[in-house]
Amino acid sequence: MRQSSVIKKILIFLFALTVILANSEQKKEMALHHFMQGEFLMNQGNYALAVLEFQDAIDFDPNASTIHVSIADAYRRLGKSNRSEDHLRIALDLDPEDSDALEMIGQLYLSQKKFGDAEIVYKDLVKLVPDNIEYLFTLADLAQIQKNWDLAIDYYIEGYRVNSSAINALEQALQIALTTNSFDRAEEVCILLLEEDPESLKFLETIRDLSLFNQKYQVALEFVNRIEKIQGSTSEILIQKSALYEELKNPEKALNIMFEAFEKDSVNINVLHRLVTLLLDEEDNEKAILYNQRIIDIFPDDPRGFINHAVMALSGKKPEEAILALRPHVGRFSKDFTVQYLLGTAYYQSKDYDNAEIHLGFALTIFPESRNTKHNLALIYDSTNKWGKSDVLYMELIASDSTDAQAYNNYAYSLVERGEDMEFALELSKNSIRLSPKSAPYLDTLGWIYFKMDRIDEAIKVIKESLSIDNGNPTIQAHLEEIIKAKSNPEISKVIQAEIKD
Repeated sequence: MRQSSVIKKILIFLFALTVILANSEQKKEMALHHFMQGEFLMNQGNYALAVLEFQDAIDFDPNASTIHVSIADAYRRLGKSNRSEDHLRIALDLDPEDSDALEMIGQLYLSQKKFGDAEIVYKDLVKLVPDNIEYLFTLADLAQIQKNWDLAIDYYIEGYRVNSSAINALEQALQIALTTNSFDRAEEVCILLLEEDPESLKFLETIRDLSLFNQKYQVALEFVNRIEKIQGSTSEILIQKSALYEELKNPEKALNIMFEAFEKDSVNINVLHRLVTLLLDEEDNEKAILYNQRIIDIFPDDPRGFINHAVMALSGKKPEEAILALRPHVGRFSKDFTVQYLLGTAYYQSKDYDNAEIHLGFALTIFPESRNTKHNLALIYDSTNKWGKSDVLYMELIASDSTDAQAYNNYAYSLVERGEDMEFALELSKNSIRLSPKSAPYLDTLGWIYFKMDRIDEAIKVIKESLSIDNGNPTIQAHLEEIIKAKSNPEISKVIQAEIKD
């Protein structure tokens, strides 16, 4: 009796299990039916009815992540993002590695501008599907949105490494690097691009320019040589090579290359101008004059020949010759800053302050930010007792650059020579020495101020320090002699102080 009872129970259990399995299979079939109907309606664009079909499918099979992803898609298309997100979360709880669910929730976060959440999701997608470069590009876009430029470049490079045909990824990385002035990263990307296309002039020229900006002159020279092999030797390339050899402290090679360029194109003004510049640097003035005359003869409407002539004259302390070189042509080059500046400087050195003021004024109008022009004009105003104008320029120079030691010193010297505002002059002078403590002229100014303030011992000490730096300077020597004379004859000092008070 006991044995038959056990057999009976086993048979009842098996029967019940068969019924359960049958019901389960039936439910799955029903779920599949409603799911397929929902997909059909989705394809027809009838998202509302599709939701109803998917909901019926979920009722029959609530643990199928695929159904939850589909109903989430339908809700998303209906604009019901919260419901869509709810079903996507259920799908991911059921299957954390469901890439469709992850991608959809990632897109949902992007549409909601939840960029941090989207970034987390796409990082998970990259782990699941590492060869999908679109996920990496989305992460790169997210990095750009969050202004994390380095990370964006990293993702684009990673995308290229996943699929080497994705050259556009590197080009995008290069664009970001150049736009954000990340020149080291730009150079890194250019090297990768050149590995793909070693003869691309666009990328060769880009990395040449980047190397120049980063002062990697030897690297820049290597790329110029590569460009030359592809393009052939041109005047422009030879000028570039010459400039690089000059930066690499090889002036002889720089000059020889320009002679080579001249042999190829003897009527190229850029070649001639660079040749003259290098010859002047080498102090070979005779040859410089010959080549510069060629510029003047062949290119009379280009100011560079006349400018070179003036520069040579001024460097030889012949301002009158510089005036003769420029004055007949100044009308044709009235808008050229360098012509006006050099002519004004030549007049200043000739002590023709009226003409110097006119032409330096023109130069400043052309280039209002020229500090050298402002300095020279201020000196002219000092020389012609137009102190209101010089004071304005000195204050502009100091306000725009608090490290301009020359402006502090010249302003201080101008004040002390006028006998005005000695305390302010002292403060200005101290600022100039703080910036340039070993400048003999600046120390001389300070010593002269101390003298005018009747601080004789301090004046002698500072002037002697100035002479120890520049013992051949006649102005400093004259100042020291006058101070020592005043110390030995107190009446002289009293006269000086009386003049200052008046």
